Amino acid sequence: MTQIRQSAPRSLRDVDSRAPAVTRAVALLEELARRGPLSLTELARSLDLAKSTVANLCAALEDSHLIRRMDQRWALGYKVVELGQGFLAGTDLVAEFRRAATVLPVAAQETLLLAVLDDLDVVYLARHDGNQPVRLASDIGRRLPAVVTALGKAMLASLPPAELDRRLAAVDDLPVYTARSHRTMAELRADLDEIRQRGYSLDDEQNTEGITCVGVALPGTPDTPTAVSATMLTARVTPELRDSLAKDLTTLAKDLSRLAGS
Repeated sequence: MTQIRQSAPRSLRDVDSRAPAVTRAVALLEELARRGPLSLTELARSLDLAKSTVANLCAALEDSHLIRRMDQRWALGYKVVELGQGFLAGTDLVAEFRRAATVLPVAAQETLLLAVLDDLDVVYLARHDGNQPVRLASDIGRRLPAVVTALGKAMLASLPPAELDRRLAAVDDLPVYTARSHRTMAELRADLDEIRQRGYSLDDEQNTEGITCVGVALPGTPDTPTAVSATMLTARVTPELRDSLAKDLTTLAKDLSRLAGS
């Protein structure tokens, strides 16, 4: 039975790749990002590799400062942060999001996020912190299942039908985070239909109880689906605020799409 999950561990004993060492190193980094500090034995078990192979990978990655030792465990190194910041610094889309978010009439006061769709995961690229007293957004670089986020559902709804079907074809079980999360594919697809008609998505406590999000996909970005969202306490949500945020996010999405599509 197939489930949507975040960067699930995979067996790498027989790697079909021109550079198996690179593939294994990337998988090791992904595993540390997903689960935090791990021992050599835990990494070998998760990756289905011999401990000697994992030890060699760890030694090479440690020399490159991509991972570091923490007692008897391994964790991501500070070089990973440097590389991530380098990517963001060279991305015009992130810089423009940060600038444009500050001048939106209503949404500038809220927590806003920019994200891309990686298969069935949302990956957060940038955050704008408004003036609300509670910090409500996910950390940059974090992944979440697309089907429980406004960002993810907005991007899924923007996909061509054939591409959407391809991504959802292998999914049997949807992730359930709250009592309001979708339980069936029929519920999800009905939600996506409504998003297309309405022009924006809603996460009404499907990801976190007490939190509501509004999302809008950038138009014209089929190769790299991208979206923006606003996050707020459900207690603050009114029809007027929701509609105003959707309007601002639509404006922001159209402006950013010129960069994303270039």
